[in-house]
Amino acid sequence: MWAIQTLMLSRYEGEFLELECIGVGEFGAVYKCVKRLDGCWYAIKRSRQPLAGSANEQLALKEVYAPAVLGHHPHVVRYNSAWAEDDHMIIQNEYCDGGSLGDAIVKKRLKCELFSEAELKDLLLQVSMGLKYIHSTGLVHLDIKPGNIFICQRPCPTAAGEGESEEEDDRSAPAGVIFKIGDLGHVTSTSNPQVEEGDSRFLASEVLHEDYSHLPKADIFALGLTVLLAAGAPPLPQNGAEWHSLREGKLPELAQELSPAFRGLIQLLLDPDQRKRPSARELCKHPVLRDERTGRLATQLRRELNVEKFRTAMLEKELQEARQAALSPKQSLPPGLKAHAKMGSLPKSGRRLVGRSTARSISYDVSGYGI
Repeated sequence: MWAIQTLMLSRYEGEFLELECIGVGEFGAVYKCVKRLDGCWYAIKRSRQPLAGSANEQLALKEVYAPAVLGHHPHVVRYNSAWAEDDHMIIQNEYCDGGSLGDAIVKKRLKCELFSEAELKDLLLQVSMGLKYIHSTGLVHLDIKPGNIFICQRPCPTAAGEGESEEEDDRSAPAGVIFKIGDLGHVTSTSNPQVEEGDSRFLASEVLHEDYSHLPKADIFALGLTVLLAAGAPPLPQNGAEWHSLREGKLPELAQELSPAFRGLIQLLLDPDQRKRPSARELCKHPVLRDERTGRLATQLRRELNVEKFRTAMLEKELQEARQAALSPKQSLPPGLKAHAKMGSLPKSGRRLVGRSTARSISYDVSGYGI
């Protein structure tokens, strides 16, 4: 009887325990689940209605195919698996324990709080790293907005070689949060763009006019508006005079005053001329963003240097004591053994046997076993 019931379970019910609904959108709902096999949390997205023949079918397929092309990157939400049940698409992704940036902005507004300029710079730098990787594969996201940027609490393991060179990744960054780009339903190729317009509030005007000559710069424009919202800008318009004003490069009033250099950089991201906007690669190396990271890294290196200095001093002290003991061996011998020391030998009872009955210290390399 138990075997029959097991066979009747769907893959979703059989492999996962649903804990709570963490998001609802036009496509469907997202659930926080624990996988029964490994005990880890995942975000499971399930389409609200059967997809076959629906308008959302293509978006769902893009969200499955795009991660297969992208692979893994520290600033892109990791895709795990996808399957269909009763014509519903189910997508298993990495679970981000900090929710979305959109949720974080709302929470801060309710508390009358704001992201600091340092946090805004870190947000811009990390998302730029993710976009740099996406753009390097010949793809564009086309739906960058706070609701599609997710937050993970550090520490978060990042493996070398996952899309960033050693000097450009953030493995040396201090504790805090990691921002990851998610929701790849609008991803398209720059060489053969099949554009599905995303949220009109974040849409660059050139995409609206079907100018796809510099398509990655549309992601940069949307990122600029995302940072403005995190900086305390009022909700963005979907159309009208204010909508056009933003596309003319006019920044709205902010709830905080930013430094001229950082404000100037945001202004550049929203430049009406897409060719003047910096690329994601250029943003990753921009001095306005790297100053904050460099300062924190220098503090961390000084701390590590002090630890190493202390260890070196302790080793030098032990070495000095060992040298003194070596220079006066007779002082360390019991009186009854001094005569034997003069003759250049020790009695058998005082010898240290090596390779016979003496217990040896053996070490094993267990790195290959994940220990």
